[in-house]
Amino acid sequence: MNPFVRRAKKTIQKYVMLQPGERVVVGVSGGADSMALLHVLWELRRDFRLSLVVAHLDHGLRLEGQAERSFVRKASVQLGIPFISRKVDVREKQKEQRLTLQEAAREVRYSFLLEAAKIHQATKIALGHTADDQAESIIMRLLRGSGTRGLGGIPPVRGEVFIRPLIESWREEVERFLKERKVAFLTDPSNRSLHFLRNRIRHELLPILQQYNPRLRQMLVQMAEIFRAEEDFWQNLLKEKFPALVRSQKKISVTLDIPSLIAQPLPLRLRSLRYATKKILGHLRRVGLSHILAINHLLDSPEPNKSLQLPQGLCLTKAYQALTFAQSREEILPFAVSVAGPGCWEIPEIGREMRFEILTSHPRVRPKSSSWVALLDFDKVAFPLTIRSFRPGDRLQPLGMEGEKKVKDLFIDCKIPATQRKKIPLLFKNGQLLWIAGLRLDQRVRLQPETQKVLRVELI
Repeated sequence: MNPFVRRAKKTIQKYVMLQPGERVVVGVSGGADSMALLHVLWELRRDFRLSLVVAHLDHGLRLEGQAERSFVRKASVQLGIPFISRKVDVREKQKEQRLTLQEAAREVRYSFLLEAAKIHQATKIALGHTADDQAESIIMRLLRGSGTRGLGGIPPVRGEVFIRPLIESWREEVERFLKERKVAFLTDPSNRSLHFLRNRIRHELLPILQQYNPRLRQMLVQMAEIFRAEEDFWQNLLKEKFPALVRSQKKISVTLDIPSLIAQPLPLRLRSLRYATKKILGHLRRVGLSHILAINHLLDSPEPNKSLQLPQGLCLTKAYQALTFAQSREEILPFAVSVAGPGCWEIPEIGREMRFEILTSHPRVRPKSSSWVALLDFDKVAFPLTIRSFRPGDRLQPLGMEGEKKVKDLFIDCKIPATQRKKIPLLFKNGQLLWIAGLRLDQRVRLQPETQKVLRVELI
């Protein structure tokens, strides 16, 4: 067996990339790496009893796209392998989702490959990344300030679907194999352009660094493998510990307990913050170590209520001992509802209603235990009334107190998060605040022995 093919086979076995009898979609651009991958899997098809499908995507970025498609199709026909292709407008995708060109290209490429696998009922998708790609990726992530997860580099297997059989093979080995087998391949001129960071690392930075250590690439690949093993350990521990940190979880948000977070060792705490971020966004694109450290700094802030806006619309809200992750801040519009008389009055902005009922004073009338029910002296609060949202400067004379107090101070005393305060309806008679629903009644409208009529108000 050819040494290059043997190395790829060992990589496949090492990372359990394939099971006998699987159907594999091979992503082939026509470049050296993907053509080598195609021929390696074709030579190993009997060892693993594989059936192969070639998938080619034209990103619509270069005039050579049609010729490249024809080249890959011809190579597939020569090997007797089914061929599927598609042309997409990556620049349109870039504009629609406000991505970089490389991000948009990656999005459409992976989407196409997954669709091709579904059409052909394939269980694996093979990609042609090499050890050189691994070394370059690690330097790129180091320059961007990645944590240990990012420094783990390109995973040999991702999501139990994407596999990279050449991830332990070097580019010079790829080229030697293609030359020995007389396999033609295409050269992408953009691979020489120094406009792209990866190319600058490949053609400029790495050669300089290798003057200090000729084995730098090998060391980077080895380091990535160690980091991935350590990250696997942390991820398993995180799955065990994370549920105990969660106060509540909804479809669009997750709330963590701050004291429990702070009690965790720093490595586990940072991973918990990143894990919660990924649960909300579904990915970690454009969210780097600096952003996770900013969230951690928010935990240590002495301010009980504070928020932080991160990329991708991620909003962090700290409210006393709770930290909430949400993709966008829920905005509550100011509201004001005029109440002309008894009945139910809807408050659409918060999705609730307030019910008003006039009762005759009687010994059986007593304040209910529910904080959502208030009993007021009707003679002092005759209709019309107003239900509205909180405004700065609102004041109340709390039941049992002689002087007035700012509503904001009451919210702080009751530890009501700043994001929740606009959801709490306030009941007014002219400019006098009568009741903060669920919290406090004004001393001046309380029931007294001489009360003749009672206004019962309930927030539903």
